[in-house]
Amino acid sequence: MAGDSDILGEALFALASLAVRRRSRELSLTAASTLATLERTGPRRLTDLAASEGVAQPSMTAVVTQLADLGLAERRADSADGRVVLIALSQAGQHHLRAMRRAGASVLTVLIDQLPEQESAALSAALPALRRLLDLAAESSDGRERLPDAAAAPVRRRGRAPLARADRVTR
Repeated sequence: MAGDSDILGEALFALASLAVRRRSRELSLTAASTLATLERTGPRRLTDLAASEGVAQPSMTAVVTQLADLGLAERRADSADGRVVLIALSQAGQHHLRAMRRAGASVLTVLIDQLPEQESAALSAALPALRRLLDLAAESSDGRERLPDAAAAPVRRRGRAPLARADRVTR
């Protein structure tokens, strides 16, 4: 089963990467991830955002400035401490996230529509498990459990060559 989990994990990662690569490029990956973090966690301090996104504070300042200039995020005073500024997702930011997700989903929808009926039905049958994976991810700390670096701990695939490109995943 562990080998199957490795293969499934690789396929899901490749498909997610494919959807991200084919999305519009109005925002960097860090900016898009920051919006999603704000949606998931609510308003946060800039230093907290920088830590959760794995970037330096000056880099996060630049990201937040870009998001604010685009109207996707806003700076707010913290009601508990007037000296603290919180970064919050704006309504336009919520709309932008929905549009990004629809665009990514449409990439996968086009591929799913090309599958034979039996394979499409198998994906439909897997929906409860896929939704549970999303729940498990949301339950982890900050929605992102830190896992070992893939380069440091390569996945063993029972003698198969690694999946090098997302568009070659056909299993």
